[in-house]
Order: sequence, then structure tokens, then C-alpha cells
Amino acid sequence: MKKLFILTFLYISLLNPIGFAQTVTSAMGNHTAFIMPKGKWESGIIQPLRIGMSPRLEITSSAFLFPLLPNAGVKIAWPSGGNYKFASEHNLSIPSVFLNLVSMKGTGGILSPEFDFPFIIATHHGLIISRQLRDSSLLTYRLGASIALRTGDVDPLSTIDLPLFYPRMAHYYKGISLRGDVTYKAQLCRRWFYEEGVHFFLLSRKEQNFFAENSGFLVWNIRRSLRIKGGYNLSYGNYPFGKHWQLWPSLDIVFGSRK
Repeated sequence: MKKLFILTFLYISLLNPIGFAQTVTSAMGNHTAFIMPKGKWESGIIQPLRIGMSPRLEITSSAFLFPLLPNAGVKIAWPSGGNYKFASEHNLSIPSVFLNLVSMKGTGGILSPEFDFPFIIATHHGLIISRQLRDSSLLTYRLGASIALRTGDVDPLSTIDLPLFYPRMAHYYKGISLRGDVTYKAQLCRRWFYEEGVHFFLLSRKEQNFFAENSGFLVWNIRRSLRIKGGYNLSYGNYPFGKHWQLWPSLDIVFGSRK
């Protein structure tokens, strides 16, 4: 029975013809300089919604978070040449709604109810460069900066001191966050892809200003409109409670246009 299951799994995932082979850019275009084709869309539980508006414009939003954390962004393709693609990304979000909601006692309370957050609007702007190494692999560099505007002061003790969250939210409180990413994506076979990346955060403050992450994922393209992405996130940083390493599992289901 076990052998039959393994053979069935291999047949479905590797050998069963699907009529086409998706490329890295179409199956894993998120966080690259490639734009979602016009009229197509995809979204994950974690991965943001992406909608192709034109050959040069894509709009994005973390749709499942939107009611709690209103957010929207655009990715714009710029003139490119050879194996290089250039794009810029620009995002806006209003985190004060989410921060005030989680400042409470009991279930759902992440922060102490004593904290009250002013209206905050955060923005991120960055440059993306992707280089297609071969038909089946892609190397991407991203560099950007995040800053926030506030209608009042934010208590520095009200931070969410969790890996992955803390460096991404630091600019809500004070200063500027710089982020750099290097990601390699490749196709293993017809239905399987993988991704490895390193990510750095530099904060404009004297202490607790450097954070690093390493992520790795396997992606199973069940069909063009559905895939499962699983892997890990390894993070390091100097948090308010001290230096800390953390390993997190990661799982996402991505779905979208059939054609």
C-alpha cells in the first residue's frame, strides 16, 4: 500500500502530462521584477493578491489582512534589456487599525490594553532587479526603504517583539527601515520549483538595528491555478529582550486565474 501511494504521488507530481510546463517567472513571479500578465491574478493565504493591469503595471494587496490592516501597492516595470528586468514597487498601509485591535486583554490580545496608537500611515518604496540565468532559474535583488507618518507619538514599549514581525513593523514607531533581499528561484522538474533567499533589515537607530533572515521553500504546482508552498524561515536579530535565533515553518496555498 505504501509503495502504491509513493508511485501514485510520483506519477501525479512528475510524470502526468499537463500539456505545458510553467516557467519560473509564471509560477513564482511574486517578489521579482516580472509583472503579472494583464487580466490575470493570483493570491495566497500569506502571499499578497497580485492583479495584472497592463504589461507595465501590477497592483498588490494582502487581501486576507485588508479588513484589519488596510494596504495596497503597485509594481511598475521599467525598460529592461538582455537577461535583466527592472521594476519598482510602492506600497501604502494603515497599521493603526490593527495595532489598536490587538491592544486588549484575553484572546487576540497581543499588546497590553494600556497602549493607544495614533493614526499611522506607512509607505515602502523599492527597486527590483531580476536576472534570468537560464530558462529554469531566476536571481532577484530587491532594495527598499520604509517610513511612517503619525499623528502623535507611539510608546516605544508597545512593540510586538516577535521574529519576522519586529523588523517589518519597526518604522511604525520611529525612523526609517532599509530592506535588502537576494532570492534564487529555479524549476526542479515539470511541477516542482524551489526558492532560497536571504533578507536583511537595517533600522535607523543606535541599538537593535540589524536583523537577518534566511528562507527556503518547495513549491508544488498541482495545476496552473493552484500550488502549495512549504518551507522554513530562519531569523536572527537583536530584540528588546536580547539577541535571538528563531526557526519557523511556513505553509501557503496559492490560487488564481486558470488561464
